[in-house]
Amino acid sequence: MDATVDHSPKETGLRGLVQNPNYVSIWLLGTLTGFIRWFQLLALGIYTFEITGSPFLVALVPVLWGLPLTFCGPIIGGFADRLNRKFLLSSSLAMVLAVSVVMVVLAYKGLLTFSYIAIASVLSGLFWATDMPVRRRLVGDLAGESVSAAMSLDAATNSATRMVGPLFGGVMLQWVGITGVFALSTAVYAIGLALVLLAQLPTTVKRSVSPALIRDLIEGMRFVLSDWELRRVFLITIVFNMFGFPFTAMIPILGKEDLDLAPFLVGLLSSLEGFGAFVGAMVVAVFAQQKDFARIFIWGCAGYLGVVFYLGILAYVAGGPYHSFIATSITLTMAGLFGAGFATMQSTLTYVNAPLEFRSRVFGVLALCIGTGPIGFLNVGWMAETFSLHTALLIMSIEGIFVLIVLWVYDALTRQPEKAS
Repeated sequence: MDATVDHSPKETGLRGLVQNPNYVSIWLLGTLTGFIRWFQLLALGIYTFEITGSPFLVALVPVLWGLPLTFCGPIIGGFADRLNRKFLLSSSLAMVLAVSVVMVVLAYKGLLTFSYIAIASVLSGLFWATDMPVRRRLVGDLAGESVSAAMSLDAATNSATRMVGPLFGGVMLQWVGITGVFALSTAVYAIGLALVLLAQLPTTVKRSVSPALIRDLIEGMRFVLSDWELRRVFLITIVFNMFGFPFTAMIPILGKEDLDLAPFLVGLLSSLEGFGAFVGAMVVAVFAQQKDFARIFIWGCAGYLGVVFYLGILAYVAGGPYHSFIATSITLTMAGLFGAGFATMQSTLTYVNAPLEFRSRVFGVLALCIGTGPIGFLNVGWMAETFSLHTALLIMSIEGIFVLIVLWVYDALTRQPEKAS
């Protein structure tokens, strides 16, 4: 209840962070649940394609995971300013743990259809809607003066889960089937719940939810719109999540249909994007300086879109399946490197540019911007089913590059008046 207790580390930098058990608990929670997120998305993507043969339904799985972000992110950000954040985290973890137990039973009995996968994806996404306004806000609050290091470490480990998760997803699906996928998910969510319950976390003063919640949400959005730095971060976030990141939903189809790979190798292919992201995030964590944060963020997004465009071209020029696999692997690794610059700076720029009293609500608005991703997933899934996978990647990346150029012009036109004021 006491919001005045100092939970920040006594030393600065990574050394101080790892000596803070409360920070370590929240960091480990993000690591474990991040692993399960990418683990499940890869396994469910392959499994959905196997039972339906539909690229659109494959793309629909991450869409359903992202819908709660779109509709609930800002609302949860408002509640995070009013309710005990430990209660919010533990409640959402208990919910997603129960979902995993039910899915284990359905898979074991051979009753798992796409309808159940869709329902479980929405409920899992509801848990993920708490990550940005609650867990990542706690990462910053527990870091004290080491916010940049804490956010970079969190982004680096999230990138590592994008590497390890898909790899294990392919292995588990090939060796023990979809039942094993949800059994491991159940165990990991149980560990995450224990971490939250044992941690001592800073809380807000508990107040009853009133109509003022809506007013607070509107004020949070107005603050974002009035702040040039935050406005730029959030607009580029929308571009990345609509026109860049959705290509990852097509990796299972690329591996199975175009390269004719087994689930394990599809997982290996998908993990390379996460590998590049992990390496890039660690480089940013060690060498990035505050004056370079915005530049790293913008060029990370632009480079990512360029790599997706090249991946679309690659299918027409790479000779032979083995050559295509090697070239695709290198390309996905490069995508991860660029994506790391974007992802690491996204949370950092949001945190440092938002004043304390608006921070949870601003992270809620960020969650809403990330929640535009389902539009991109539906877009690329529909185009892949209507035209072809590679045509879909080309069109989507060109759309994103065009919008980024428009935003660059907008940036140039709007920044100068603020400098002069």
